[in-house]
Amino acid sequence: MKGSEKGNKFFDIRNKSLAGASGVSKKVSPNYTSKYLLGHYQKLEKLDQDLGRLPEREEFFFLQTDGAFNAFTFIPFVCRNMNVKELFASTYSISRRTIEAMVELHDAGVVEKITLLISDSMQKRNPVTMDLLHGLARERANIEVKYAWVHAKVCLLNTIAGKYVIEGSGNWSENAHYEQYVFANCEGLYQFRKELFTNINFK
Repeated sequence: MKGSEKGNKFFDIRNKSLAGASGVSKKVSPNYTSKYLLGHYQKLEKLDQDLGRLPEREEFFFLQTDGAFNAFTFIPFVCRNMNVKELFASTYSISRRTIEAMVELHDAGVVEKITLLISDSMQKRNPVTMDLLHGLARERANIEVKYAWVHAKVCLLNTIAGKYVIEGSGNWSENAHYEQYVFANCEGLYQFRKELFTNINFK
């Protein structure tokens, strides 16, 4: 993953303390059972090298991948440092392994509440995966699944250190080699993007 425009505070993100201005220290990765989730924790070493820290308040990181990162990788990157009160995510596609990893974070108490907005075509494209998601969500009051004619890829994380927004080209499934993302800590952008999960026509 690479930033650009070295010297600009929005892009100069190497060799920084991960705690940053948020004052949140790095947590030890828990012993998860999901191999997929553990694999994403291993990918964080690459994020640590290139990103170095979480964005500070009102700071934006503009990124592009040169490896096959799943957009989900950013979630444990934030969760490793703090718990998440609410997580909102919209995606065109989501994989079974991502669902299981996300639910494990929820069951471990790392992510308290989850709202997923998924393309309604996913119910026809991959009914087996959607049946799994519906079954897991029915057993958990704080996981909500919504459908709409959506192609947006946005993730919102409400935490004690700020309101993080991750948006870009990557789905919550296996992605292409090259993807682009914006990783921000911005209350205004968070509230604006949150409207996607409340003010559109759901199926």
